[in-house]
Amino acid sequence: MTELPLALYRGQDVKALDRLAIQTENISGYQLMNRAGLVLWQILQTRWSNVKKIIVFCGNGNNGGDGLILARLAKDHGLDVTVYEIQKPNENSTLEATQARQDWLARGNITLYSGQSLDGDLIIDAMLGTGARAPLAPQFQEAIHQINRSRLSVLAVDFPSGLHADTGNNLGAVIRADMTVTFIGLKVGLFLKEAIDNVGEIIFDDLSIHQSLYANIKPCAWRLTHEQVMSALKKRPLSSHKGHFGHVAVIGGGITGYSGAPALAGEAAMRAGAGLVSAVVAPESLPLLARSPRELMCYGPEKVKECETLFTRATVFVVGPGLSQTAWGKQFFQATLTQKKPMIVDADGLNWLAQYPQKSMHWILTPHPAEAARLLNCSVEQVQADRLQAAIDIQQRYGGVIVLKGAGTVIISESGEAVINPGGYPALATAGTGDVLAGLIGGLLAQGLSPMQAALLGVSTHTQAALIEQSFGERGMIASDLLLHIRTLLNTFDTQ
Repeated sequence: MTELPLALYRGQDVKALDRLAIQTENISGYQLMNRAGLVLWQILQTRWSNVKKIIVFCGNGNNGGDGLILARLAKDHGLDVTVYEIQKPNENSTLEATQARQDWLARGNITLYSGQSLDGDLIIDAMLGTGARAPLAPQFQEAIHQINRSRLSVLAVDFPSGLHADTGNNLGAVIRADMTVTFIGLKVGLFLKEAIDNVGEIIFDDLSIHQSLYANIKPCAWRLTHEQVMSALKKRPLSSHKGHFGHVAVIGGGITGYSGAPALAGEAAMRAGAGLVSAVVAPESLPLLARSPRELMCYGPEKVKECETLFTRATVFVVGPGLSQTAWGKQFFQATLTQKKPMIVDADGLNWLAQYPQKSMHWILTPHPAEAARLLNCSVEQVQADRLQAAIDIQQRYGGVIVLKGAGTVIISESGEAVINPGGYPALATAGTGDVLAGLIGGLLAQGLSPMQAALLGVSTHTQAALIEQSFGERGMIASDLLLHIRTLLNTFDTQ
């Protein structure tokens, strides 16, 4: 077993790596399958050392072959092993899977599963792996439901059955695994959509293939880790003053009741370390905004011309928190875009952008799925069906850096490189957390980070703050609870 790699691959790319290993390393597919089976057996011995009886569910492909080799090893070491298949082998079975089946049949039986009660200590899911692409047949769905109802521990081989390996989508029924052991390449779908709730602990093993092979297949994305982004902020000189760290202008609060959003974004920018932060809201929102932190400079203009000096002095804009779809909101959105300065576009700023689309390399767009759907003129369901591709499509259409929020946040650079923030954070499912993220990224951008650096560090810090709050419980956190953690986290990073 090796440390989880950063590179993420689509299922077809992992198969290409598998073929390359066979072609260049003078090994057979069956030898590679035996390596996978041995890794599974070693993990079973380590993690479930007291297990006496295992139940192995096998498909007809190589995923099933991995499971049958594990079954053989377990049987040879004295465990009670029951093997079920969901359907009889067919002409599509690989030579390796056929050989694994024959080797097992020399030791035990394979029973066609038809709803038998599951009596054992551990279930091995080797039904589908990364091969599932279409909705599951009824017999697979029924087997998965029975496995989940058994409440036995489940070890999934390569990928939990019922999930799409590229998107993490549910194909009708999904195995709830306690652990997923995945091979050769880390599958991108493990960190997206419903996979997040069902993969359990992820263990990776490269099956000892040569590392040089990975240079032949480009990853589709990279996994975000906090260690990657910690060094983006540098140690401040002792002679620093506020002018060194940028001036963020937050444009929002377009109607009464919407002043909280720019206040949250403004304070997040300050907690991120911006030298100066101003908030521009509609006149009717100004009295409420004035109750915000005293360090936040507040403006309530009716017309853009009243803010010409501020717009000139600002170095970064955060446009959209509480902006509204009013004439005031439209006026200030369009005025901000004419500045051609670095900016974060969020919330109603994105809704205005969807109505008046244009492309720029100056901005960071931070849509949630509904805003992403408006930007792409499609449904939320289409966005969620392939979050990675949706984020790529937004970047290609609008330019800049894209942060597609949600479980498994997807960040796309100006050049199209994708990074995925693994995991889901239920504590963030509350109003205002997106405003905090927009302000946080704006505050980092103002300090001289590149747009991609600011987006990655912002998402990472936001996540870490949520994890701290989530330790007190998933329910009841409010967005402002994140703010003090931002300062602490950014100052514990290994600045140089």
